[in-house]
Amino acid sequence: MFRFILIASAVLYFCAAYAHDEIPGAPQKKPVALINARIYTISHGIIENGSIVFDAGKITVVGRSVTIPAGAEVIDCKGKYVYPGFIAPITSLGLTELEAVRATRDISEVGLFNPNAKSAVAYNPDSELIPTVRSNGTLIANIVPADGVISGTGGLMALDGWTREDMAVKMKSCLLVNFPWQSVYTVPYSQKSADEQRKDNEKAVRVLYDYFTQAKAYSEAVRAGLVVNAKDIRFEAMRSVFEEKFPVLIAAGEFRQIIGALEFARSFGLNASIVGAHDAWRCFDEIKAAGVSVIVGRTHSVPFRDEDGYDAIYTLPAALSANGIRFAFSDDGSWQQRNLPFEAGSAIAFGLSEENAVRALTLAPAEIFGVADRLGSLEAGKDATLFVSSGNALDGRSNKVELAYIQGRIVSLNSKQTELAEKYRTRFQQR
Repeated sequence: MFRFILIASAVLYFCAAYAHDEIPGAPQKKPVALINARIYTISHGIIENGSIVFDAGKITVVGRSVTIPAGAEVIDCKGKYVYPGFIAPITSLGLTELEAVRATRDISEVGLFNPNAKSAVAYNPDSELIPTVRSNGTLIANIVPADGVISGTGGLMALDGWTREDMAVKMKSCLLVNFPWQSVYTVPYSQKSADEQRKDNEKAVRVLYDYFTQAKAYSEAVRAGLVVNAKDIRFEAMRSVFEEKFPVLIAAGEFRQIIGALEFARSFGLNASIVGAHDAWRCFDEIKAAGVSVIVGRTHSVPFRDEDGYDAIYTLPAALSANGIRFAFSDDGSWQQRNLPFEAGSAIAFGLSEENAVRALTLAPAEIFGVADRLGSLEAGKDATLFVSSGNALDGRSNKVELAYIQGRIVSLNSKQTELAEKYRTRFQQR
């Protein structure tokens, strides 16, 4: 009993110590008009000196000459930029606070197959990291579990709200699958021969195929009205994959992994996206033929192989775009999502157009998760989830988010970092 009390006390202490104190935005009470701005609509290009009006959490009109409703709050954004809220497509934000402190990590479950594990249930709406991430324009995040072969189900969350239910755009957004490694290690410390490693790789793939085959058979049996002796909560969680084309994110970076993942997705007719895909440049034709999307891994990274060009990672987004492959930007971890816009900016420096870079942060991930009717672009009828920056949001030197709205609610842009910056500026001002 003493140990239980001690552990519970420690968990409560960490939850309290690492909970942000920013008050969630109140529901929109009157129309808001942002005027004279450079508006990145995404779906209809860039509007110079444009205006956007939203009311009751929805965009009502976007254009150069708009009628501003009576009683609206009018904000002059001359010389400023308006973007749809950026979307982080794969992150552990809200599932981990301090990576070095076990009590603040709730990322994975025990075992290889956990499709029933719902990350949204474990999401911490008071995470201290949330204000840090949204301060650079990332207002929506797809929260996913980690580890195992099937890690679990992701949840698409808005980064403001009182509870996880308030914040949920989709409590279930995707299924995360880690495709087995397919290469052979030749390093001196490897304890298995090349043949042994190949056999292990093949076995791991067979196990994954067998599990999906059983899950598909379970789904077909339920749909056919056949008697199922016992409800399997894991297979129940996978029914939407076969019955509703539920998005499946398949983590596969190396060439052989990607090819294997594409064949796997084709075999089961999955609505798949490849995550990581640092070797995608080796198999553009296969990816395009499969019709899958790519969620690019961290752009600010080193090449995967010693013989790869130094810019292999930086140029990958431009090459995906040139080959007509839909892609989105991502980063690992939780707080790292605050760098997402700048990773897209680096890709621009290596050949990607600004239009496609912004699209890969907004509309592309919205399409991947099936929420493009609500998010990802600035159009009448969509959620008023957007932000205003005094500089280009993809440029680390000029980006400065001044206003942010999630479903029309104005969002606090304060964070621990802004508070510390103000604190230490004051120190020198007092001298």
